[in-house]
Amino acid sequence: MNYKLLALDLDGTTLGTKLDINPAVAQAIAAAQALGVRVTIATGRMFGSTVPYARQLNIHDPVICYQGALIRDPNTGEIFQHVVTPGDLAAEAIEMLSARDIFTIAYIDERLCVAKQRPELDQYLLWHPEGIEVVIDPELAALARERPPTKLLFVSEPAIVERETAWLAEHFAGRLSTVRSHALFGELTAPGVSKGAALAALAARLGIAREQVIAIGDHENDLPMIEWAGLGLAMGNAIPAAHAIADAVIPSVEQAGVAWAIERYILTN
Repeated sequence: MNYKLLALDLDGTTLGTKLDINPAVAQAIAAAQALGVRVTIATGRMFGSTVPYARQLNIHDPVICYQGALIRDPNTGEIFQHVVTPGDLAAEAIEMLSARDIFTIAYIDERLCVAKQRPELDQYLLWHPEGIEVVIDPELAALARERPPTKLLFVSEPAIVERETAWLAEHFAGRLSTVRSHALFGELTAPGVSKGAALAALAARLGIAREQVIAIGDHENDLPMIEWAGLGLAMGNAIPAAHAIADAVIPSVEQAGVAWAIERYILTN
């Protein structure tokens, strides 16, 4: 198959545990681009946290951020898709999580908005050495109602995140999308938002058929795009659910799995 679009998750796929990019991965991406393959990033990260990696990898195609809620050009900043979380539902979720003492972040206008400073915020910011503006507003639910966020994220221990994600998915069924993006993170977005839906929209915009798309990921939030793509690949370090639905399992992020996949499915075809 002559693949024309490659979608890469960041954390756990393109980025290692130290938020580094293996030189072999960068070289393989450049080689794929030299053949005319379009390359995009599909991440839960906000746009401002994605652009530095896009620049590092010389990616000029639109990137998918916020679990698919945003598709935006990393060079010009032009927005092709932006789906916000309904304000009333975001406020309801924030109030429910607050009542259960779950630390929650609302992403509003490329800023992290929180009700108060807590250790969970410091823990989350370890994934963002590039720096992000943080706004503290004790009336977070009211702020989210007035200025609907692109997404919500909550931070807790893995067992609690698993429990709360399942509970929120049931409570907001059909009204919000709920997903785990990491063992420590659960997220809520507008209904229908996913990396898979955004990748389908981007491929259509670029005039690329589904069969010509490769998607690579490792966690629950990557499942929709792994399943949608013509060739869906799961990292060796991916969760079992990703291994189960992927067309193939490739080496882990620490083994430069993305470079291996590009060599195997793009450069040798």
